Amino acid sequence: MNLERIIGRLRFFLLSNDGLVTLEWVVIAAAVIIIGVAVIIILKPSVDVAASSVGSNILSSVNSGS
Repeated sequence: MNLERIIGRLRFFLLSNDGLVTLEWVVIAAAVIIIGVAVIIILKPSVDVAASSVGSNILSSVNSGS
């Protein structure tokens, strides 16, 4: 395929309704992924502290019970 034909097909895809719907879903999926990564980055330190605290409490409970 030559470059003009590829550009023509890409233009047709983007200008048709199918192309717009696909593009909207790609943007929505990207936004969900970005929000998910942001939530993980924000919550990870708190979860690490809580998990460490729970783990140390379990370990001390097991060690004192034997």
